Amino acid sequence: MMFRFLLRKFLRVVIILVGVVLITFLLMHAIPGNPWSNYSNLQRMLPNVGTDPSVQRELARRFGLDQPLWRQFTRYIIGDVDDDGQYFCGAICGNLGPSIRNRGRTVQDVIFEPPENKTFWESRFGYSIRLVMFGALISIGLGVPLGILIAVKPKSVLNRSLSFGLASLISIPNFVLGLLAIIVLASSLKIINVLPDWDYPSHWIVPALVLAVMPMASIARVTQASIQNTMNEDYVRTARAKGLTRTRVMLVHVMRNAIVPVITFLGPTLAELLTGLLIVENLYSFPGFGREYWGAVLEMDYPLVLGLTLIYATSVLIVNLLVDIVCEALDPRLHLLKPQGAP
Repeated sequence: MMFRFLLRKFLRVVIILVGVVLITFLLMHAIPGNPWSNYSNLQRMLPNVGTDPSVQRELARRFGLDQPLWRQFTRYIIGDVDDDGQYFCGAICGNLGPSIRNRGRTVQDVIFEPPENKTFWESRFGYSIRLVMFGALISIGLGVPLGILIAVKPKSVLNRSLSFGLASLISIPNFVLGLLAIIVLASSLKIINVLPDWDYPSHWIVPALVLAVMPMASIARVTQASIQNTMNEDYVRTARAKGLTRTRVMLVHVMRNAIVPVITFLGPTLAELLTGLLIVENLYSFPGFGREYWGAVLEMDYPLVLGLTLIYATSVLIVNLLVDIVCEALDPRLHLLKPQGAP
């Protein structure tokens, strides 16, 4: 049964990834221009390339951009034969192609290769994953206790104050919070550096907080609603009627069942943290792949955009798959209800 479940999930993941890459591919090629002559205001990758048609043609041939769109897509996904007659495999083999803005370096090297004498965690991917991990710890570590606190004291002044504060945090975009943090903490109070040194863990606190604020508020609201709904169930009232202490009722009967919707919500939360990297990393000049993604879009680096999109999508799908497995392990009723067509 578990094998069939995993196989079904795997096939769904493959179909979704192909669809995501196809949509991204079509959207990128729908933008007027090309990597050497577009409408961005950035300096071109190579001097005088935009004014030399022969160089443009040679670069287009080298990167396969002179091929029809359908062949460019199959070349990226499946692979093709190079000028020497040698077959090279595409994205299905982990080959994400050469980056245009990085002078032909493979996308894998740009994202995963650390600087010389550095570890994996100093690569662009390593920096971003560490920031997401810190943001997730803050989101969960603050969001769940706040949700519990609001749920167990529903009519207190503290509840109303926290509910108002959480609603305000959910409605404020992270780029606004990031700019406010720079203006207040860096320019006015001089608490943080305008140009931080990412070798010091203390300099990670503000970006991680800005990244985690909105997910933290959402987790708190979901935790509050889940606990309040569970506390109104008949089995909880029965447990209280039997004389069990409030603490035992909360830990054994309420939290065990209320935590499943919270865990389910962690999938969208981690996806929100990953997408938030695009804003936060550019605000703070953070050396992660979210900042690299932004530059790749501006300079129309097709292979790098497709590779980063594929990594983003794969990360989100893996997180959702793990959340599904954990939820079904905690509450087997979810697996039993699926064949019956239950919502």
